[in-house]
Amino acid sequence: MAGVRERTLTDLLLSRHVSLKQSSGGSNQSVIAPYTLVPRRNVVNANYFLIEAGAANSSAGSGTNHAGLWDLTVNTGVSQFKSSLKDLEKYFLPGMYILVENLNGTAAQSLQFEVVAAVNATSGGVEKATVTVQPNLTTTAFAALTTAQKAVYQPGTNGGTITLLANSVSDYESWCHQGPAVNDLTLLEYWQQTTRHTHQFNDEYLKALEAPLTSNFFKKFRQLPLAQQRKQQEMAMEQAFYNSVFYGQEINENQTVEGYTTLPQVMDPANSSCPMEFKSNTLGIRTQLGRCGKVSDKAGGVLNLDSIFESCYLLKRYREATSGSIEVIDAMTDRFTAAKVRDLMMKYYQSKYSSSATLFYQPGQKITHNGATVLEYNVYDLPDQGVQLAVFTDPYFDDRIGAFDTTNKSRSRSFWMLDWSDININVIRTNSVKRQTNVADNLYNCVITPNVTHYMLNSKTFEVRVGDTNRHAVLENFSDACPTVTAVNCAVTVS
Repeated sequence: MAGVRERTLTDLLLSRHVSLKQSSGGSNQSVIAPYTLVPRRNVVNANYFLIEAGAANSSAGSGTNHAGLWDLTVNTGVSQFKSSLKDLEKYFLPGMYILVENLNGTAAQSLQFEVVAAVNATSGGVEKATVTVQPNLTTTAFAALTTAQKAVYQPGTNGGTITLLANSVSDYESWCHQGPAVNDLTLLEYWQQTTRHTHQFNDEYLKALEAPLTSNFFKKFRQLPLAQQRKQQEMAMEQAFYNSVFYGQEINENQTVEGYTTLPQVMDPANSSCPMEFKSNTLGIRTQLGRCGKVSDKAGGVLNLDSIFESCYLLKRYREATSGSIEVIDAMTDRFTAAKVRDLMMKYYQSKYSSSATLFYQPGQKITHNGATVLEYNVYDLPDQGVQLAVFTDPYFDDRIGAFDTTNKSRSRSFWMLDWSDININVIRTNSVKRQTNVADNLYNCVITPNVTHYMLNSKTFEVRVGDTNRHAVLENFSDACPTVTAVNCAVTVS
């Protein structure tokens, strides 16, 4: 009550408050269920496939079949930008061509094949397809090859990556094969939570504050004015609210779309057999990101800037899919971590580029409002990733470190790379009402001046909505040791 006010991200979080009807992405709110269903359109990537195995087709050379018919077992590959595709055989239509890029020993080779047929080969929960292909050689030319030369057109043991090419079909040919149409919409559920705070007082308290015979000492040090009481109460509630925005979790294990009917019920106070609604808690920003694997636990180890650089590139790619060109990735952390990042980046620039750090570093940047500094940050150029990293500091993160004991100190450190434009704190409804004890009830029937108690009840129902978790990343639980980074320098030969 008598300490340093813990500055929070209040202004920033307030800027993300929107009415549910104004929220991006629309909504499909249930009348009974305590969640909102929101459709999200995803990017479908069907650009690359990986060859898992290869084998001779049993019909190769029989009848009119090409002697080089070959069966390729393919999956969606290892690209970090791939989509979770289903029924892969639908992407390999008869008459289409594919490009297979792999190695023949240490030599690079690019081979073109024509797709003859494809069937589903999903197994072990992994989507696969068996694609029958024939090389871009006539049967006569293929038969004239040596065994070693034919092996080049039989990929499998050495793998390879497949790129889909266009088909070659004349207008005079019969061809009616239709490619897949993927439903790229998914439904995301966002849970709502109602938070309440109450302020109450009675008439006798007001009389004591206003009485002319009450000493100033008593008024100042033994009693608090109602306005001061409300200020403290509302500040405490505001801090708890914003902590929930970051870290809120489910009310219990039944908080799922399928199990919400077993959540705690709210009953009518006057009729215990009349249910009013189901209770739930909103999921905080970190909770939603953690559920989708976007929180990296460093397990008390050293913070590695290489992983931050890679995260910057991935975030740039994901955000550019729907937001145009992205030039800066913002990150928020404590002042101690920010200082270590700054010191290491100075050495990194000198080591990697053998030039002054001032070419890549913009220190002491400020965001101001009405002449006051709101946030401070440093900007670092990352030429290899084609983006800048802006590292912000705020006392909120400093205070967390000071609040954790030595044993758990690493748990207090975090590096938040959030896209605030993708985060909404949706205000579903707000309510406030003033009540007072019934001055006409039996207790006061024979009392001329009743001691009336006044109640001021306030509530807010809200939900925290993270639109696309791929646009965010959090690194946490790292030590206060100096971060590490790798500066790879390629030698230049001067002749």
